[in-house]
Amino acid sequence: MHVLISPDKFKGSLSASQVCEALEKGIKKRRPKTIFTKMPLADGGEGTLKVIQQLHGGAWITVNTFDPLLRPIQADYLYLADQKIAYIEMARASGLALLTIKERKPLKTSTFGTGVFIADALARGATQIILTIGGSATNDAGIGMASALGWKFLDAKDTPLDAIGENLIHISSISAPALVETCTFTVVTDVTNPLAGPSGAAHVFAAQKGASATVIKQLDKGLNNIASFFGSIASEAGAGAAGGLGAGARYFLNAQLVSGSSWVMDKVHFNRALLKADFIITGEGKIDSSTWGGKVVSEVIKRCDKVFKQTILVSGAFESSSNFPIFLDENDVFTISSRAKDSDDSIARAAEILEQIGEEIALKYLN
Repeated sequence: MHVLISPDKFKGSLSASQVCEALEKGIKKRRPKTIFTKMPLADGGEGTLKVIQQLHGGAWITVNTFDPLLRPIQADYLYLADQKIAYIEMARASGLALLTIKERKPLKTSTFGTGVFIADALARGATQIILTIGGSATNDAGIGMASALGWKFLDAKDTPLDAIGENLIHISSISAPALVETCTFTVVTDVTNPLAGPSGAAHVFAAQKGASATVIKQLDKGLNNIASFFGSIASEAGAGAAGGLGAGARYFLNAQLVSGSSWVMDKVHFNRALLKADFIITGEGKIDSSTWGGKVVSEVIKRCDKVFKQTILVSGAFESSSNFPIFLDENDVFTISSRAKDSDDSIARAAEILEQIGEEIALKYLN
């Protein structure tokens, strides 16, 4: 029996690799002859670089950069010198996890630190940069990133503006840097929202970044203003990712936007492993209605269904929803929460309980 274990991370408790290890350990207790392929996945957010590094290697480059509130920090990105490819995770410089709850101020936060990453990679000779943009603390449409690369943003009086969210509304003209780098950019995201409007970056995502209803309206007005410069880019799927960094990367870097889950799975050759497997186990921290909008679990299930492979789901918690795939059985979802005392216990004993779930899966399916 050959089992492919391909989960996303369980946010707040276990990395994708740790989920793989716990499930394998449990299954081996009951079915020691099982053959395993462990393939941790990611959706373009936090953890994506670790998945890439496990497969392709590369060196971690530590850079003096800035956090979302422009405070000096050290952070790293992945560089494959022989291929001149840099993998940059914007959350490491511009991510929400770098701020306390009280520090979440999307009017003041900036992607400048992410731009510093890009500038460093370009200085090293990178000819291809992959930018993953999940988990942002920002709503600046990428002007902070662009500012670090030499772009200037001016108000109606030609006064330079600080590249932060609250100044989007004041931008009257944009000045491009003189040098054009010979580098191609790919932006990896699981978000499909446009830049502005009811389904745009501010209205959908700014609240979790600390914005009040009033601030959300202010930010959206700013996004609509910068959209007048971006043109049709503003309405593209993914333009609203990372507070509009998706659109900013398209405009300032001429980047290509790709679906996070699908891109990562192609990068790690998921389909090749899938064809060899008898069962596939996937999962994430919480399976709910948002799962089916292109996240790792939904993409794994889609690919498994095409080749008639059975998928088993594991998660920290599960919420049934109307868009749960009709060809799946909700009884095939194994959760940590149903075996834990409370949420704290779920996090503290996540690996232990996943090991128990591995034993249950072995006994139920792997005969």
